[in-house]
Amino acid sequence: MDGRRLNPPEHGDVIVVGGGHAGVEAAWAASSVLGPAGSVLLFTMDPSRIGVMSCNPAIGGLAKGQVVREIDALGGLMARAADAAGIMFKVLNQSKGPAVRGPRAQCDKDRYAQAVQQLLHSRSNIQVVAATIDDLLIEAGRCVGVQLPNGVECRAPAVVLTTGTFMRALMHTGPSATSGGRVGEGSADGISECLKRLGFELGRLKTGTPPRLRQNTIDWDELPVQSGDVSPTPFSDLASPSFPVLPQVTCRVTHTTADAHRLIQNNLHQAPMFSGQIDAESGPRYCPSIEDKVVRFADRSQHHVFLEPETIGGDSIYCNGISTSLPPEIQDEIVRCMPGCSRAEIMQYGYAVEYDMIRPHQLDSTCETKIVPGLFTAGQINGTSGYEEAAGQGWLAGVNAAHVARGMPSVRIRRDQAYIGVMMDDLVTRVPREPYRLFTSRAEHRMLLRSDNADARLTPLGRDIGTVCDARWSLWTNRHQRLDDIAERMQRLPGEGGKNLAALARRPDVSISDIVERLGGSDDAQEVERVMVDTRYDGYVKRQQAEIKRQQESDGVAIPVTFDVRSVTGLRTEAVEAIDHFRPATLGQASRLAGVTPADATVLAVALRRVKRIAT
Repeated sequence: MDGRRLNPPEHGDVIVVGGGHAGVEAAWAASSVLGPAGSVLLFTMDPSRIGVMSCNPAIGGLAKGQVVREIDALGGLMARAADAAGIMFKVLNQSKGPAVRGPRAQCDKDRYAQAVQQLLHSRSNIQVVAATIDDLLIEAGRCVGVQLPNGVECRAPAVVLTTGTFMRALMHTGPSATSGGRVGEGSADGISECLKRLGFELGRLKTGTPPRLRQNTIDWDELPVQSGDVSPTPFSDLASPSFPVLPQVTCRVTHTTADAHRLIQNNLHQAPMFSGQIDAESGPRYCPSIEDKVVRFADRSQHHVFLEPETIGGDSIYCNGISTSLPPEIQDEIVRCMPGCSRAEIMQYGYAVEYDMIRPHQLDSTCETKIVPGLFTAGQINGTSGYEEAAGQGWLAGVNAAHVARGMPSVRIRRDQAYIGVMMDDLVTRVPREPYRLFTSRAEHRMLLRSDNADARLTPLGRDIGTVCDARWSLWTNRHQRLDDIAERMQRLPGEGGKNLAALARRPDVSISDIVERLGGSDDAQEVERVMVDTRYDGYVKRQQAEIKRQQESDGVAIPVTFDVRSVTGLRTEAVEAIDHFRPATLGQASRLAGVTPADATVLAVALRRVKRIAT
């Protein structure tokens, strides 16, 4: 995107700071809402690094794949970029129920960044500015723009911060510490100081990345093959007719050894994660460093390591499973202990990163901060991990920033609507102990939040908001008609034993092909499967919908900003402190806070009804 490096304009409708996965979705969503007459300014240190996959070159997975499909259903860009760059597509958990299956794509990291940049370039109302941000402009308590290190100001009614791992960032490899949030890039120190000055409570987290190996130094033939699906499934409804676009590859599997574990144990004093060199609270529990694995699972003699190509145009192989901050010479020995890697050369050593984040109880579920109206945050700055979590927050922040610029109502996504809603509700009602990551187990309504029905759940919402284009809407409405037609015929056509085809489809021994054949053989198998899943789980879904209705009643009760929870008689001290700390926006959010019991929620509900009566 070198051709789009601009001098900073004086003003725009929405300013986005950061060109990572959260930033690009925020810019894209805001530009969709604002339309061609609007102006989105995307500030980034280096425009050529927009959309870079700084860690694992993969998109999707368990729960994460559902988020990618949700972003696509809402008109976002992550799924389209993944389809353009995917080199191995696989639906995980295919042997299990449809609620816990997760589409995943190994991507060519260079093609992915290119795809993202090309999509942004297609929008004339997105301007990319090559600059760092030193300060925020605050007037009358609201964020009204940003200031560059040279004192130049740029104004907008809404600002979205998506600084990733760059706020006061330090990279560690052994005893060596370097300023920066990613190899070859710098740190954003001014924003941290600005947020502290504004009264934000900051935390400090850490994450890491594994070494990359040179492909032709690995003995591939010695290692088991990991293949993608024979018939790959795209993420996006707007996937190219020639999908998959790129040649498909295989990955390999190796493992650490007892010798490597002894080496790690003997050198923990040189690992910043353990030596105390890193001044951070915790790292990602569900993607731990190899040092952490060896300590926590001392009885294990080996851990799987997946060797995944980073690009079809280069030699770099990502070592998924051995994130590390140990010194380079120790990393060399660990790698060469692994089967198939005795000759392996490391192209880039693993390292750890520590960085500042905003404690997310200071956010509303719209991604707008409670302390400074007009200021939004999304991605790792909110204490999350993962490209997909960042992108989901980015889309929501971009939409709401555009709504602030246009004086429109805020948009919230509920827990029962999407994994994006689950994530936002979790962030604003819980205290994170480590970088937050989505799992299907976090969603109590996961049977409703499948990857295959994201369009039914969210495309109408995206159309109402203005983020769903005509082409996507036409695809959805046509599919909706076909699904309704299949469901109607299954109710009408005979099955067995005097019952209809829908009753037959509920039996677990009946296959999709059986139903396709009985329907006449011309229907799309994936669409028939969707109707079969809805049919099989109809009773469960109805019970879930009854629970959702009750929850929506609580989530529909707003807690006024001026509400004094300490004046409520009958609330336990623990509940008062929790509500005062988190400042939930609704009764539903308050009831989900740790320390708030059902009895407390009842007392609070009575108090809110009293306030409403007085107000009217």
